[in-house]
Amino acid sequence: MRSLTHLKNKAVVMRLNGYSYNSIRKELGIKSKGTLSYWFSDLILPRESKRKLEKNIKFAQERGLLEFNKNRTEKIKKENLDAHKNGLEMIKDLSLNDLLLIGTCLYWGEGTKAENKHSNLSLAFSNSDPEMVRVFMKFLRRIFLVNENKIRAGIHIYPSISEDDSRKFWAKITGLPTERFYIVRQISRASQGKRAFNQLPHGTVVIKVNNRLLFFKIKGMIKGIVHQLAGSY
Repeated sequence: MRSLTHLKNKAVVMRLNGYSYNSIRKELGIKSKGTLSYWFSDLILPRESKRKLEKNIKFAQERGLLEFNKNRTEKIKKENLDAHKNGLEMIKDLSLNDLLLIGTCLYWGEGTKAENKHSNLSLAFSNSDPEMVRVFMKFLRRIFLVNENKIRAGIHIYPSISEDDSRKFWAKITGLPTERFYIVRQISRASQGKRAFNQLPHGTVVIKVNNRLLFFKIKGMIKGIVHQLAGSY
């Protein structure tokens, strides 16, 4: 009985120091919350004890929220990694026909499709994503066996970007010689002073092939995809 009284006295002291029921139970190893309720039934907390209790409860809530957010962040990170791995595993060995479809869709999204009255129509594919450009170059070389000398390239850069660095970068990505790239420096009034210097660190590359029949062939391939898949859900 003496030990129980001692335990009660410690619990009362902790309560007067602003400890919550849960904190007292954990600290003293008391299983039942009802025991504390019984012990504190006649206990009147002074104003300072109430202030400490409110402060401790707020701290515990913030710590709990911090722990919750940390666990949630870790959970989301793991889910993202698992989804990324799952997506990677979904792509098996790609055939030339797969490359044909992928390249056609890339041109559909990022290539010039407008026709003009001139006979020297050109393919023109533009993007700043090096991996996308790398895939499109493989599309030109492996599907259409385009002569290397027929491929022209340009780089659109902003004033903060180095011409030499951009040429070397895109030459490595495309497999084209550095001297094959012309440079266009540009900046729009709308973006002047607002565009981050590192937003397009190597500029945007433009791949051109002066081939009228290839231009219309790829337009036909795009239309073929539409005909095959239109209305299919």
